[in-house]
Amino acid sequence: MNAKTRVKAQFERQAKQYTVSAVHAGGESLDRLVDLAELRPEDVTLDVATGTGFTACAVAPFVRRVVASDLAPAMLNETRALAARRGLTNVLAQHADAEALPFRDRVFDLVTCRTAPHHFLDPMAFFRETHRVLKPGGRLVVSDTCSPDDDAGDAWMNRLEVLRDATHIRNYRPGEWRRMADQAGLVWETGEVGLRQSMRFQEWVARSGTPPEVIEDVRRMLTKASPALRETFQIEEREDDIHFAWPYVVFRARKIGGQWSVIGGR
Repeated sequence: MNAKTRVKAQFERQAKQYTVSAVHAGGESLDRLVDLAELRPEDVTLDVATGTGFTACAVAPFVRRVVASDLAPAMLNETRALAARRGLTNVLAQHADAEALPFRDRVFDLVTCRTAPHHFLDPMAFFRETHRVLKPGGRLVVSDTCSPDDDAGDAWMNRLEVLRDATHIRNYRPGEWRRMADQAGLVWETGEVGLRQSMRFQEWVARSGTPPEVIEDVRRMLTKASPALRETFQIEEREDDIHFAWPYVVFRARKIGGQWSVIGGR
């Protein structure tokens, strides 16, 4: 079984957990993505790695059509169910690999992707494919967890995530996100860093289906974290659970003709 097949199989198993995940259902990361997307009634939108469809269904009321794509059929079934519950008739769920999109060139006004690229085996392929399917002037808006700029925090966060979830590849630093957009020919327009997503340990490991024999190792990494890591990730042991916060980034980049330079942003 190759890496892509293993990731797909894991997502098939995780679909029901994602459906009830508060982290994925809403919150600031979704609100900020919608704000940056500059949604327009005429937009034809692609939501890449839609999971159970929360982002696609948040965008759908404000655009002409949303193609909600994902590698895992079980995720797409949950997306269809969510769209039906919300009475949305302009959401089309379609099987697609984020790194090899099955769409023609220059067909989308907007591409969104939320809480997913840290699972991609080849994130640059996703950026290149996004550039290909966007119309000139089209926007890419991404929201995802990111690692801190310091080497120790970056290494610890990614080591912990890989231990918890076999589908995790990497949380990227803010500067890495910008470089990837630039290398794909997308013009970085604006980005926000320093945002935080509150997490609870029990829900976090349940969502990823962490094996019982690994959960204690994951818990130990959190509880034994250094004072510096505790401060960076706001780790706090309470009576009900272990609470912590992952940093995330939200940014918008645009396809402007054949330009390959970066402007604006921060």
